[in-house]
Amino acid sequence: MSFRIVAQSNLIDACYSLRYSPHLVNQLAIVSCENFGIRGRSTIQLIGNHNQISLQWSDALFDISFVETDPSLIACASGDGSIVIWKINNNTSTPLLSLRQHQREVWSVHWSESRSSDALLSASADGTIKLWDLTRSPNLQATLTGHESIVYEARWHPRRPGLIASVSADCSLRIFDTKQASNIMNPCAHPAEILSVDWSKYDDHLLVTGACDNRLRLWDIRMITSAVSIFEGHEAAIRRVKFDPHRRDRLASTGYDGLLKFWNITPTNSNINIHTERICKEFIYGLDWNLFERDKLAVGAWDKTVRLCEFASP
Repeated sequence: MSFRIVAQSNLIDACYSLRYSPHLVNQLAIVSCENFGIRGRSTIQLIGNHNQISLQWSDALFDISFVETDPSLIACASGDGSIVIWKINNNTSTPLLSLRQHQREVWSVHWSESRSSDALLSASADGTIKLWDLTRSPNLQATLTGHESIVYEARWHPRRPGLIASVSADCSLRIFDTKQASNIMNPCAHPAEILSVDWSKYDDHLLVTGACDNRLRLWDIRMITSAVSIFEGHEAAIRRVKFDPHRRDRLASTGYDGLLKFWNITPTNSNINIHTERICKEFIYGLDWNLFERDKLAVGAWDKTVRLCEFASP
C-alpha cells in the first residue's frame, strides 16, 4: 500500500467542493468561499489542463457539478438559493443562467450521469430537492418533499434513471424513484445529521452515508431498515464519502478531523480501514476520484489547498 501527494494547488479561499471532469482527462473544477462561506464572494477554478479558468461569484458557492451532456457547462449551488449555470469556454463571471426556486441555501447539485438525460438535482436548506431540465420550459420539473430539515446532498443513481438518494439534518436517508413516484426512507439512518451520500458504481443496491456521529454506514436499499456495515475511525463529522469508480471494493471519506480514510468493502472485510492520512488540521470538504486514471483523487480543505493524491492498494 502506498500513498503520496503528487501536487498541490493553492486557493484564494477555503475549498467547499471539487469535481473531476467526465469529459477531459485531469480537469478539476473547484469552488472556494471567502470567510469560510459565512458571507462574501466565491471563486470557481478549473485546473489540470492548458486552459486555466477562474470565475467570480458574489455569494457563497457550496457545490459544483459538470454537465454530462455538454462539456462547456458547469452548475453550482449558491448560498442565495439559486443554481447558477456557467459556460466555461469563456473567461467571464457572468453566468449563462440562474435558476431561482429554492427558499434557502442550495447545498448540493448533481447532474444525471446518464448521457441520455439532461436532469439536474438540487438539494437545499429549505428541506426540498428540485429536479431541473434545461431543455424544457419551465426548467423546474418537480419538487421532492419529505425531509424535515436541511437536505445536505442528493445524488442520482449512476445507472438507474429516476432513482435518487438524499440525506438530511433530520437524520434520515430517503430513496426517491421518480419513475414510480415512490419514496422509501430510514427515518433514523444515523443518530445525527447526515452530511453526505454516494452510490456504488458497481452494485446497483449499495450506497454509503457519512454523518456527524463520525461514522459511515453502508446500505442495501432492498433492506434499508438496517445498515450492512458501520465504519468507525473518524474523529469528527464526516463531510464527504466517495466510492472508487475503478474498484468495487474501495471507498474514501474525509471530514472535519482533517483525515482522509480509505476503506475496504469486500464481503469478508466489509468495514476495514485500510489506510488513514492526516491531510491537514482544517475541515476537508472536497473529495473526488479521478474518473480516467486509477488510484488518483483530489482533496480540498479549508486550509486553502487542493492536494492531488495517489493511493495504490492490493
